[in-house]
Amino acid sequence: MSRFIISTVWLLSFLACVTSCSSLRRTVQRPALAHGQWTSYDGKVMPYQKWLPSEGSRPHAIVIAVHGLSGASSDFWFIADALPKQGVGVYAYDLRGQGNDPVVSQRGDIRSANQWLHDLETFHLLVKKAHPRLPIFWYGESMGSLICLHTAGRLLSDRHDPAGIVLASPVAGLRMTVSDFRRWLLDTAARFAPRTRFTLGELAGVDESKIQVTSQTTHGEQMNRTPHHVSSFSLRLLAELGRLLDLNADAARQLRMPVLFLASPHDVISTPEQVQSLFAQVRSPRKRLLWYTKSHHLLLHDVQRAEVSRDLQNWISRVLSQRSSSR
Repeated sequence: MSRFIISTVWLLSFLACVTSCSSLRRTVQRPALAHGQWTSYDGKVMPYQKWLPSEGSRPHAIVIAVHGLSGASSDFWFIADALPKQGVGVYAYDLRGQGNDPVVSQRGDIRSANQWLHDLETFHLLVKKAHPRLPIFWYGESMGSLICLHTAGRLLSDRHDPAGIVLASPVAGLRMTVSDFRRWLLDTAARFAPRTRFTLGELAGVDESKIQVTSQTTHGEQMNRTPHHVSSFSLRLLAELGRLLDLNADAARQLRMPVLFLASPHDVISTPEQVQSLFAQVRSPRKRLLWYTKSHHLLLHDVQRAEVSRDLQNWISRVLSQRSSSR
């Protein structure tokens, strides 16, 4: 009798587990684009925006824009206004863990940088499904450039997809020298207290009001203007960014599609030498580096944004023309 009871309990427990697992699987939504929001590979739902050519006009290319730290999809309003007029649609999604994450407690935090990479891969495939046979370009700004670089370099099996990548204000390195000991300290603290938070000013040991991000504004002034500002970041998020930085060269050597670097010599994050060094690692024969000497880190919010937009349009047109002639 006892064996029967034990067997029955085991069977019921097993069935409960199977039922629970099946129920869990059903609750995870499949990747999809909806109106104003999209669902990623793991069921995470995030906002996005799209700007297409006027009704009745079909785009001949698409740009997916990926914003930076404490940024948002709205940061791309300038190219979103310009590109559709040239027949190029723009999609921009908000990154998980940043200021428009619907889960407020997750803002300023990320479990793993791989989540960002898989998000871009998923979003790319969804946009590709919505616009079959159209070439898709990526435009990554600052931290978004890291996400674009590593997603293309490590995840996508087709080395010619996307059709081209733009790395704007690329995070090629850090102006501030971080000693091996400080790096070890950060990584160790991230393991034991992953959600402990710091502001950028605290980490850099500087006053944020003095960090110049455009020719006319500082980081503090710029963030005061934005509702999606994130005031502090978890240690594990910062450690994950450091991990991506360490692997920059490896990812750059994997790129085979056309690559455009848009950079400023006055960038607060990376030095011109670091940008040049990362650019040299890109093995694509079709690569170009453009400098904007009157601007700072936030190129699309600075005095040369019209020039940046124009250069972007011309580069996309050139890539599309080369694709057509090679067929």
